[in-house]
Amino acid sequence: MLGDRKVEVFFGDSAGQPAQTRAKTLELVERNRVHVLTPIVTPDYAPFIAQLKTNVDAIYAGFGPTNGQRFLKQYSEFGLKLPVLGMVTTTEESSLKSMGDEALGVITAGTYSAAIDTPTNRKWVQAMRAEYKDDPGYCTIGGYLGVLFVEAGLKGAGGRVEDKAAFMKALRSVQLADTPQGPIRLDAYGNPIVNVYIRRVERRDGRLMNVVIDTYRDVSQSWKYDPAAFLAAPVYSRDYPPAKNIE
Repeated sequence: MLGDRKVEVFFGDSAGQPAQTRAKTLELVERNRVHVLTPIVTPDYAPFIAQLKTNVDAIYAGFGPTNGQRFLKQYSEFGLKLPVLGMVTTTEESSLKSMGDEALGVITAGTYSAAIDTPTNRKWVQAMRAEYKDDPGYCTIGGYLGVLFVEAGLKGAGGRVEDKAAFMKALRSVQLADTPQGPIRLDAYGNPIVNVYIRRVERRDGRLMNVVIDTYRDVSQSWKYDPAAFLAAPVYSRDYPPAKNIE
């Protein structure tokens, strides 16, 4: 946990950014008095990196794959040594394959990594490598889990998809104990409860991988928040929570 440590936040602010992701980042900004500096679709991060404050403990790079790749490359070219943290897509496998040493040591949080060390994931990664010559990532596992969920729901409903009520009840009751990502089930609101992995980019067998260094198990949408209070709060938007410390 960050505690009292300060983090400089570089975040691609976009109307398309998931509201909860943006809101939680703004909460981090307000609590740590750090700063969001970057607009979305930034072709050159040099002007922003040049403004970076050096009296912080780390950098948070909240970008999608292409922007994350561009930012880390330029950050390395500046010769900066502050640790870099990020979101799952900052070092997503689809772009990690095009990165170099600039990605080493970057720590991110996400619900999947090709480096999850379980028999099920190892078998799946080997199959994906054989078929597509690449490591599966955050986007790949999402589609695969969707198919697993539908398959389990079909079995639970006895194949009666025309009975919508029975099919939906079966889907909401699905509990997958052993997927490449780990266990997954739905909460009372239909949102997934999954493991969240803390990953660090390391070189393994000649390739960069998001190696799991810690695991938070059974994380729901509200996690440590009281669900009633969480749902009673205003809907996350570009104006909530308020942000007074953005530059």
